[in-house]
Amino acid sequence: MPPLPTCRTQCAFVWKHTFVAPYLLMTDTIPPGDDLRTEDLPIEDLPPIEPPSAGFIVQLFIVPLLIVSVVFGVYVLFAKMASVEADWRQLVTDVRSENRHIRWRAALGLAQLLEADHQQIRRGSSAQPRTRLAENHEVAEALADLYEGLAQKSTPTEEETLQIEFLSKTLGLVDVDDVAIPTLLAGASPEVIPVIRKHSTNGLTFILGRRHAADGKYEHPELQLKILEMSREPELLVRHQATYLLGLLATPAALGRAEELLDDGDDLTRVNAAIALARNDSTTSLPTFLRLLQDAVEWKLDPGAVETPASQSEYFERSLMIKNSLEAVNQLRSQLTAENREQFAAALQAFAASCEDIELRNKATELQLNLQ
Repeated sequence: MPPLPTCRTQCAFVWKHTFVAPYLLMTDTIPPGDDLRTEDLPIEDLPPIEPPSAGFIVQLFIVPLLIVSVVFGVYVLFAKMASVEADWRQLVTDVRSENRHIRWRAALGLAQLLEADHQQIRRGSSAQPRTRLAENHEVAEALADLYEGLAQKSTPTEEETLQIEFLSKTLGLVDVDDVAIPTLLAGASPEVIPVIRKHSTNGLTFILGRRHAADGKYEHPELQLKILEMSREPELLVRHQATYLLGLLATPAALGRAEELLDDGDDLTRVNAAIALARNDSTTSLPTFLRLLQDAVEWKLDPGAVETPASQSEYFERSLMIKNSLEAVNQLRSQLTAENREQFAAALQAFAASCEDIELRNKATELQLNLQ
């Protein structure tokens, strides 16, 4: 065995001739003929070394970054638009599936897209027309077909009842009136069972609420006729809901009917009639609100005293009447006379003293301060 090398030069010689590799990695000596000969490069001919300027850095890094960001943003935008387009079309197809799990997952997906659609409007963003699913006929017809199939049931199961409630709210998000309104009106007709009528009327409330917020009133002769008929029905729940809808229609006929209902024998119908008028800035409703607050002193509303389903239902109804009435009076406060303010201040103080519901008591006290 040959002896091991004893110096770096010998080590480099062995590495070089054994592996035919760059031996400069193994030694700090420069082989003959490979020197850089820096003496052949005059120093004065080299450019001066200077730090990069701000403009150079901008050109080198910032400008390319901006270009890449814009291109990426455009790509993401079009990809998102294409994805939404593909999503709703697939969901519409799935809503008609024979598999109920696929069908209801698709219905939930459409509801989420419709809600996102309305959130865009509330934020004031200008969406592309093809992303306005609330105005899409295919989406509206798919949901209407699903709803009509359930609304015909005379004895729906608990699961089907929940599905009807869900679909009525989803149809309420649709702005295709020639599809959504007839479907919900059919579900609110007298021959349909009460629970389906209730949910169908709730769906109409969503639609009319948006129309009233946008235009102040809504002209739809067939819808107005049906709501006027419902406001004359003996069934209390139907009359309550129809009376509330009169204020969202806000036509002369609807508001005239609301004034008539201020003398109805049912508390909730009277309050809903007053709210319908107050929503349209009518002070005709003020005596009804004042009488309600005076009567509510005797109720002594206390959430801790609610023990049975019947008392829970009564408490919910009464607290809802008070809450809506306080909001209505607050809306009309600029039109109150000095006498009105004095009467309401006294009624509000007495109600707040008798009420154990913290939220209602605080709202009453806040309104009392606003009237001063």
